[in-house]
Amino acid sequence: MKPLRSIKWKLIIMYLGLVLIVMIVSGSYILLSLRNIELEKSRWQLVSCAEKIDDQVVKGNDLKDIQDTLLKTVTNAGIQGNILDAKGNTIASSTVLKKPYPVYTDQAIIAAMNGTASFSSGKKSTDAFNLLKEWMSYAVPILGEDGKVLCIIYTRLDAGDMRASLDQTTKTIIIAVAIALLLAVIMGYIFAQTLTGPILALTRGAKNMAEGNFEQSLKVRSSDEIGQLTSSFNYMASELTKNMSEIYQEKNRLEILLHNMSDGVISFNKDGEFMLANTAATEMLEVDKIDMDFSTFIRNYDINSGVYLDVGTEPSKKVTFPVGKQFISATFTPYYNAAGQIEGLVVVLQDITEQKKLDDMRKEFVANVSHELRTPLTTVKSYTETLMDGAMDDKEIAMEFLGIIDSEADRMAFLVRDLLQLSRFDNKQVLLDITDIEMNEFLYLTVKQNKIHAEGKHQQLSFESYEKDVVIHGDRDRVGQVVNNIVTNAMKYSLEQASIKIYITEDDIYYKISVKDTGMGIAREDLPRIFERFYRVDKARSRAMGGTGLGLAIAKEIMESHGGKLTAESEYGKGTTMTMWFPKKPPELPCKEV
Repeated sequence: MKPLRSIKWKLIIMYLGLVLIVMIVSGSYILLSLRNIELEKSRWQLVSCAEKIDDQVVKGNDLKDIQDTLLKTVTNAGIQGNILDAKGNTIASSTVLKKPYPVYTDQAIIAAMNGTASFSSGKKSTDAFNLLKEWMSYAVPILGEDGKVLCIIYTRLDAGDMRASLDQTTKTIIIAVAIALLLAVIMGYIFAQTLTGPILALTRGAKNMAEGNFEQSLKVRSSDEIGQLTSSFNYMASELTKNMSEIYQEKNRLEILLHNMSDGVISFNKDGEFMLANTAATEMLEVDKIDMDFSTFIRNYDINSGVYLDVGTEPSKKVTFPVGKQFISATFTPYYNAAGQIEGLVVVLQDITEQKKLDDMRKEFVANVSHELRTPLTTVKSYTETLMDGAMDDKEIAMEFLGIIDSEADRMAFLVRDLLQLSRFDNKQVLLDITDIEMNEFLYLTVKQNKIHAEGKHQQLSFESYEKDVVIHGDRDRVGQVVNNIVTNAMKYSLEQASIKIYITEDDIYYKISVKDTGMGIAREDLPRIFERFYRVDKARSRAMGGTGLGLAIAKEIMESHGGKLTAESEYGKGTTMTMWFPKKPPELPCKEV
């Protein structure tokens, strides 16, 4: 800060100016008063001397002895007394004892010659010793009875002493003014410091507060207005600290909430500039950092051109767009200021990939159910119409057609049964009859039951008994349904001379029963979907082999209802291994009432 712009120096200059004005005015007044006093004193002395000369010399004396009488009368060495005739010629003098007397030329003498007493000052002339001096003089005429000037009494004194006295007084006053100004500087500085010190402290405190340092307290040095201002500043700092702490906590809560949301959030201001985004948004958009403006965001993700920064009166607008293999739903919502003007736009992103996948699966499921029912219904209707058109008259053909109708009816019944079974699993309506099942014996019986079917296809079906008893806790019928489904599928989708092996392994948590075949295998892209309802790897061949396409979906539901899981490993053209995971610890399951 420049000195002249500082309030402290302004106060000092104003204080010095005030003191200087007061000293100049008072000093001038004192000097003028002393001068007037000295002048009046000098005039009184001159007038007194002139009156004395008039009384003692001029009146009642012979003019012949006037010189001697004048010398005896004027005894004041500082005053010169002279008597002049009416024409201004000196006839007696207290400074010159004999003729020739000095000749005086003075305005006061001229005035006296005209009959008027007068003073004069500032007249310079030499004295008896030829020294140039400044004189103050007085001339008074002595009038006769006829009013004519008989003579003139002329007195004068040296004005140098008065001038020296006034100069000394002036020097004294100047020194006093200088001392007063010095003291005024010191006192002004102290006075200004008492005023500006707290103000500077407040200024520094305000700057620190502007930089974010709210935890500060200034010392209150007085109880005046500045002290009250300092107290108010401390109170303000305390309240700001409290409010900023609350705002910071709220900001942290909002940031934590924002960055832990499963939905992505992006904010743009009214000019389309990027403001903030949470972690979920960057993950959904598959970028490391979002630093694009609104128009770039719209362009990069090929969002419908009908979306603008100013969405008008619409409360929000929703758009779905793909990002890689994901599908993202974006909701564009504006936010407004107190005046109702749009301040910016918030984009909320939701990953609807699973939802879309489920929706597609639902549509596919409906289509599959419709197809699975339409085919047998079409067959039944066709053969029924054929019978009604006269084929019933041929018993052999009629029996053949009725057999086909019966087969298709059974197929629909199986389909409805499987659908109802899946529905009960979905609605948690299946109650299990939990018992202890020794799997070595159970699997041996399963192999024995299916042995004849495997031999019919020249396949080798075998079971490797585990080295110890394996007891699981489950519903025997449901577990048998799962095992038979997997074994049947292994035989069905394996060629002749294929090998199908059943074996048991375990870990700390599960008993794992695996069915390994050397069949056609499953392609990698189809493997994750084999447990979906109605999903068929080779649709034409699967339908030709029979089945509803719901067997593995039901098996998966049964395993999960037992607290286990069903997994598949396969290599296309080499075979498949299906593994049933049964927990060793009895799970808490809904059971049938005894």
